[in-house]
Amino acid sequence: MDEPKNEEVTHDHLAGCFLRFFWMIVGNAILLFCVVSMVKGRSGLLGLEDAFYWSLVGCLLAARYADIQYFKGLTADGEPASMADWRRYAVRVGIVSVGLWLVAHAIVVGGLL
Repeated sequence: MDEPKNEEVTHDHLAGCFLRFFWMIVGNAILLFCVVSMVKGRSGLLGLEDAFYWSLVGCLLAARYADIQYFKGLTADGEPASMADWRRYAVRVGIVSVGLWLVAHAIVVGGLL
């Protein structure tokens, strides 16, 4: 008869789950809605939407950082994430965020819509 194994079962902290859900899905969706709002609102170069947009970018970076540092964040492969993963994430988010922001304002300024 097999003896029961004493495997340690760990569960993610609820705050860590919310952080992952935010930086993986919700935050990015809100970022996209901000871009649409900037285009539809036809705001000037630095409006309220821009402040919210860049604050949200900062929140995404902070959420991923906290996920890795305090809640044992994982990579897409299920491996423990490191600060190198965070740096790559920060670069990607930065490039995409700047690109989306520039496109949104080019549409507004150029009157393409």
